[in-house]
Amino acid sequence: MDTGKIKLSIDSDMRQVQHVGEAVRCLASHLELADAKPSSVELAVVEAVNNSIEHAYQSEAGNLVDVAFEYNTDCLKIKISDYGTPMPKSIAGQFSSDVTMPNTSVELDALPESGWGMQLLKSVCDEVSYKRNESRNTLSLSFKLASVTA
Repeated sequence: MDTGKIKLSIDSDMRQVQHVGEAVRCLASHLELADAKPSSVELAVVEAVNNSIEHAYQSEAGNLVDVAFEYNTDCLKIKISDYGTPMPKSIAGQFSSDVTMPNTSVELDALPESGWGMQLLKSVCDEVSYKRNESRNTLSLSFKLASVTA
């Protein structure tokens, strides 16, 4: 298998997120993912990019969101970076805890509209981490690739 790196940058405009989704879907469909489906990888990355725009930039267009893909024989790593408001420590701390989805045993219209993203990322990705370095937020998502035997 080849190794590679791809970098995309978009404006913090929700209309641009579809382009990232298309790129992720295309790349993931060409890789031998171990557990995740290409559509799950796309969903996780789109969720992360949406969160950068919505929370780090308060849905304000005109800011930069970077998406970097790196893959090798073992793993697909995707880093979503922005220069907006840092992720609150209470949210970032959830990456090290178990996945707990919101209660779904209630009536459909009583389900919360938000609060699913963190759990979604943790249930779809093999690894998720967040780092704030100076003025840059980086959310890292990792997906194992299937072992290829000759």
